[in-house]
Amino acid sequence: MEDELMEKTITVYRLKPVENSYEVPDLDLFGFAEILGDEDLSLVRRQPRTNESLLNKWTPSRCELASEYKQGLPIPDVSFWGSYLLLSEEAYNAFKNLLADAGEFLALQVGYVQMYIFVPLQFAKEDTSKTLRHYEDGFECGVETLVFEQSSLADKSVFKSEMYGTHGLFATGSFKEGYNKHDFTGIEFDKDLAGIF
Repeated sequence: MEDELMEKTITVYRLKPVENSYEVPDLDLFGFAEILGDEDLSLVRRQPRTNESLLNKWTPSRCELASEYKQGLPIPDVSFWGSYLLLSEEAYNAFKNLLADAGEFLALQVGYVQMYIFVPLQFAKEDTSKTLRHYEDGFECGVETLVFEQSSLADKSVFKSEMYGTHGLFATGSFKEGYNKHDFTGIEFDKDLAGIF
């Protein structure tokens, strides 16, 4: 019986940028909001919490590469852009089926490269009996341990945690396997789910 439970355990990773990496597009929150017609930035500020769709407001757009990439730094296949992932065209083609139910893709021409912003639209449910909140001076500020309910991971690939905060992205082994299979670059997979670095 214990072996059956071990087989059904879904491994979760916290996604994080490669150390000393840079965001690929030269696009800030104001430019992003402008593309979406979000004059007061209210949508772009609340979206990671509310999971509102951006696709119906998005117009395929263009921006420049960040200066580091113009100077020859190799462009990663998968990287962070704010609360979202940025995928190269090759990564988009590799992951579009796996991620189709997990979020939406916003086409963005970055310099001479076609890329896609992946907007995750799912939260996984935390196991509150095993997740421990962190407090400093009586104020909640993150988590000390983070464990997800296995039943909430069954249909997840990339997702967020309400208790960790929407700045963090998490993935199951299915996403990691695809990333490794294609030898993609740009992110790391950390088993320390509650970590901040």
